[in-house]
Amino acid sequence: MTRFILLCLLTVSFICNASPAPLSTSPNPAVTAHNALLKRAEPGTGDDDFPDTEPHPNKLDQVETAFQDAFELAVYVLNKIDDDIDIFPHYFNGGDRAGVKNVFLAIFGTASIPEDPTTGNDLLANIHVQREDTEGQCQNGRTLAYMHDGETDKPTIVLCDNAFKKKAVTALKGADPQKDEDKKWYASCEPLTENGHVSYLMNTLGATILHEYLHFDGLVESIFGAPIIDQDNPNGEPIGYGPVQVYDNLSKDLAPFNADSYTYYALHNLWNVLCQEDFAAPRAGTDDADPDCDNQACSS
Repeated sequence: MTRFILLCLLTVSFICNASPAPLSTSPNPAVTAHNALLKRAEPGTGDDDFPDTEPHPNKLDQVETAFQDAFELAVYVLNKIDDDIDIFPHYFNGGDRAGVKNVFLAIFGTASIPEDPTTGNDLLANIHVQREDTEGQCQNGRTLAYMHDGETDKPTIVLCDNAFKKKAVTALKGADPQKDEDKKWYASCEPLTENGHVSYLMNTLGATILHEYLHFDGLVESIFGAPIIDQDNPNGEPIGYGPVQVYDNLSKDLAPFNADSYTYYALHNLWNVLCQEDFAAPRAGTDDADPDCDNQACSS
């Protein structure tokens, strides 16, 4: 299953003919978005933080693949969201379906968004990605990434060292998914299906990038009329991070304004399709105890 999944994804295609359950080929806004995927604008990276050095894969390779994986997450959501009665209700109210769909469409900048059909594609090129921890937020052991100046038209995504512990889904330069020695670079179904629950094991570097896109106000704020943030309770304690908090626990009224609600909905949907597995609800203290983030839910 692992090799098959990765080979399908390497084609950056909706359909792998050998699949036991191919994705729909019916007309869908996602098809148009996906056809243009490789022409998308992407965030910029600096040579100082991401030099293109040997050996491969290097951190630049990881980031560039993560851009692709973020788009793939959105594509899989868009192909299923209209008819999704199984996964969607665990994350959002049914009445918010159209808005949630438009958030994912915004990443592609499609004309399906009535507020501004140019939103998305061009704006992603305004984002700069760096490793320099300008705000010191990477020091707590829990943070994968954060966005700086998300309310401006030129925000910055800071990727912490922890982020690079997260794996790829689509092909990485210098890492052949068919070779045993290179499988360490890739997320795969085996640990997910063995665990059987929605969990941190689903997380990828591409999902971290997707999460940060959602903090870019110019990209998505107009859809629900407010920024997408990381929700806290009145005491300032996080209530919207990780699979346990966002799956049936966070108020559905807050979910459209919480980045990890979208991120774990997308991850749950992706791995449900790729692994052909109906994952059970996440378990507190187990499925949110990510060793990459000091045995707690990662923040970003």
